Amino acid sequence: MMSLQSFFLLSLLASPVASFGGFDPALIHHSVSTATSAAESLIHHHSHVVASSSAAASSPLDAAQSLLNGYKNQLAAHPLQTKMMTGATLAMCGDAIAQSKEEGPYDTTRAASFGTFDMAYRALQHASFPWIVEHCKGQFLTAALAGILASTHISITPDITQNFAAMEQTLASQLGIVPFLYYPVFFGLTGFMQGLTVSGSVERAQEKFLPLMQRNLLFWIPVQFVQFGFVEESLQIPFLSVCGLGWTFILSIMAGSTKNYQDQPEDKVNVVVLPMEDEQVIFQPSHLDALGAAVVAATGQPEELGMIEEELAIPSQRNQTSGAFAYEQP
Repeated sequence: MMSLQSFFLLSLLASPVASFGGFDPALIHHSVSTATSAAESLIHHHSHVVASSSAAASSPLDAAQSLLNGYKNQLAAHPLQTKMMTGATLAMCGDAIAQSKEEGPYDTTRAASFGTFDMAYRALQHASFPWIVEHCKGQFLTAALAGILASTHISITPDITQNFAAMEQTLASQLGIVPFLYYPVFFGLTGFMQGLTVSGSVERAQEKFLPLMQRNLLFWIPVQFVQFGFVEESLQIPFLSVCGLGWTFILSIMAGSTKNYQDQPEDKVNVVVLPMEDEQVIFQPSHLDALGAAVVAATGQPEELGMIEEELAIPSQRNQTSGAFAYEQP
């Protein structure tokens, strides 16, 4: 089929030919006018389709913008509560992803401990970030690097000062808050909620702190530099919460479960007391592992004591006076 451009080209060429070849100029003019009208109609229709497509394509963007505006409104009206709920929700999602990679059922107590901890940490950030921003404005790094910058003939521009400020704020958070507040509260709170004793929580912290701190610095220093340097203040903690979804997955994989640090339940007091004339022979629970809790009472019945003798293979002799068996302790 002849394209519209080809038709226009032939029409323009036909005009000079017409004067020499006997073509009717009026007829050619009419054809060009008709083609032009058709082209305008086609272009108008195409523009309408493109506009409709653009509107349809922008619908998700409009919806996302509407959600973001609604979230900002909540931040403005209830800043602390919104940040805490955002952090807790995303932290529990990160832990759920981590638990899905592990064997066993979903541990709701573990999930609740991560959500509770993240709420507490977002509240701490909400209170501490304004102080950090107020006191870390790039002056420390500028002073420390003044000699180096002078020797390289680099002048301190506002952009450099802003970057120094963002780095100072990042280091204040990562080298101040994280090791001295974040991890002590994490190990203490999550351990307590998951049933760890103080000694179990201390053992867990001693084993996990250094590996976690190394990964923490690699992950969070770039993230927090972007946060302090480029994210508007009201959205900084929500931004960290979103990034924290990935971090919580790492944290939960490495230190989420406390099962390895749970105190093993002590055996029941499975002590057999065999009365003798002048003394008692007491067998501790370790001597009764082969029996469990079934035969634990010193009833003085030869049948039960005979079972103990048979299971433990411990030499015994019967006291003729008391009628009880006395076993030699191994």
